[in-house]
Amino acid sequence: MPTTTNGTLNLEYYRKQARALLNSAKSGNSPAVLRISQHAITSRLPDLDAGNIALNDAQRAIAREQGFPNWNRFRNFIRISSSDALERAVKFVTAALDDLAEADRILAKYPEVAHAGLTAALVLGDADRVKSLMKFSPETLREPVGPQNWAPLLYVCFSRFAGRTSSRRDSLAALGSLLLQYGADPNGSYISENWPDNPLPCLYGATGLNNNPELGTALIDAGAILDDTESLYHSTEHADLECMRLLLKRGANPNGNTIFHILDRDALDALRLLLDAGADVRAVHDSKSQTPLHWAVWRGRSAEIVEELIRRGVDINAVQDDGRTAYAMAYASGQTEVARLLAANGADTTLSPLDRFVGEYATASEEQLKQLASHLPDLKSNAGAGKMLTDLAMNHRTSAVSALLSAGADIDSRGDHGATALHWACWHGYADTVKLLLEAGASLTIQDEEFQGTPPGWFGHGLRYCPDRSGDWLGVARELVAVGADIPKNDMPTGQPEIDAFLKENGYLVKE
Repeated sequence: MPTTTNGTLNLEYYRKQARALLNSAKSGNSPAVLRISQHAITSRLPDLDAGNIALNDAQRAIAREQGFPNWNRFRNFIRISSSDALERAVKFVTAALDDLAEADRILAKYPEVAHAGLTAALVLGDADRVKSLMKFSPETLREPVGPQNWAPLLYVCFSRFAGRTSSRRDSLAALGSLLLQYGADPNGSYISENWPDNPLPCLYGATGLNNNPELGTALIDAGAILDDTESLYHSTEHADLECMRLLLKRGANPNGNTIFHILDRDALDALRLLLDAGADVRAVHDSKSQTPLHWAVWRGRSAEIVEELIRRGVDINAVQDDGRTAYAMAYASGQTEVARLLAANGADTTLSPLDRFVGEYATASEEQLKQLASHLPDLKSNAGAGKMLTDLAMNHRTSAVSALLSAGADIDSRGDHGATALHWACWHGYADTVKLLLEAGASLTIQDEEFQGTPPGWFGHGLRYCPDRSGDWLGVARELVAVGADIPKNDMPTGQPEIDAFLKENGYLVKE
C-alpha cells in the first residue's frame, strides 16, 4: 500500500522521492541506478545508465514499488483516493491475513478494495492483476511491499483466502506457483510480534495455517525447508491431515514436539500417522519432563489414544518433573477408564496422599466429602499443588479443582505461561469452572507472566482463537459481568451475535 502523510496520500511526497532517487542515480549511486533499472521500460534497458536516466524513469520506479504499472496510474490513484478508501484497503489486506470472515465482510461491502493495489491482488489470488502491477524478476519478487512490508509471496501464503473453506484457494495456489516460477523465495518468512524469536515461513502459512497442499507442494518443489518447527507441527491441527501427509511423505522430521501437539486433540489417525513415520513414543518434553503418555492424560485424551501409546512402547511408569506417573494423573483428574487401562497394563498404582484425596473427592458422596474434609492432605509438603490446580482447570476438571481448593491450594497459583486457573478457564470457556473460581475469590486483575493479560482478557482472546470450540463463552461472559469484571476491548466485538448482544445490553459494548 502507498505511504501516507497524516493519514492521507501525498502526491508531493512521492514527487520528492522520485527527484531524490533521480539525483542519487545521476551522482553515480549504484543501488539507485539498479533500483530504477529494475522497473525501467524494456526498450530503455540497453542504454540506461547514470548519464541518461530521466525523471520519468525515477517516477516509474517509485510507482511500481507501490504496486502500480506506471507513474500516471499512480498519480491518478492518489488524486482520486480518500483517506477513508485507503484505510478500508489497508483494513481489508490486514483482515485477509487474519480473519477470513472479516475480510469477506469488507469485500462484500466495499468491492472496490479488490482493485486497491498489489497487496489486495496478492491476498485474493488475482494473478492477472498481479501481472499488470509488478515486474516479474527475482529482485522485485523478494522486495517488501504493502502494509506488512512483506515480500509478495508471503501475502499469498498467509492469505486466509488460501484456506480450505475459501473458493479462492486454488487461485492462491496457482498464483504462488507463478511467483515461485519467476524467482520468489520459497523460504521467505516474517517475524510475529508475539513470537519475535521464531520466524514464520511461507510453508507454515500454506500448510500449517491454511491447509493448502497444492500451495505447499509448490513451495516444497521450489526448495522450501521442511523442518522449520512450525509447518508439520501445525499441520496436525487439520481434520483431513492432507498437509501432514504431504510433509511427512516429502521428508519432514516427525520428531520434536509434534507428537505432544498431536495429543492436544483426540486424533487417533493423526497419532498413528506420525508414529508410523518414526516419531519417538519415548520422547520427553523439555519443559515438564513429560512423556507422550503424561501429555495424553494431562490433555484428557481417550482410552483409545492411551492404548495406542501403550501398544507402541511408551514408558508406562515414567515420572514427570513433579514425580507423578501417568496413572497418578489419571486417578486424580477423575479419568477412571484411563486409570483402569493403565493399571491393567502394569502401571504402578502408588498414589501420593494428595492424588488420592483429589481423585476420591471427584466421586465422593456428601457423607464421604465430610470424611475427606477431616483428613485434608498437607499441601505445604507438595510444591506441585499450585501447578496441579492450573493444569486441572485448563483441562476442565472442575471437581478436582474444587478438591484442591478445599484442601487450601493457592487459588492464584501459576502454571503454563505464568497464568492462573481462572486465566485458563476463561480461555477455554469453562463457565462452571469460572463460577467456582470466582466464588472462591480468584483474582480478576492478576496478569499472566508471558502476555501480561488478565483473566477477562484471556476470555476475549480465547473466544476468538481457542482451537477447541466446545466452550461456553456466553456462560463465562455472564459470570464475568455478574462480578463487574473489566473486560478489555482488544477482542471486542467478539463476532458472535449472542455474546455481543449480551455485552451490549450490559454496557460492555456501545450500542449501534
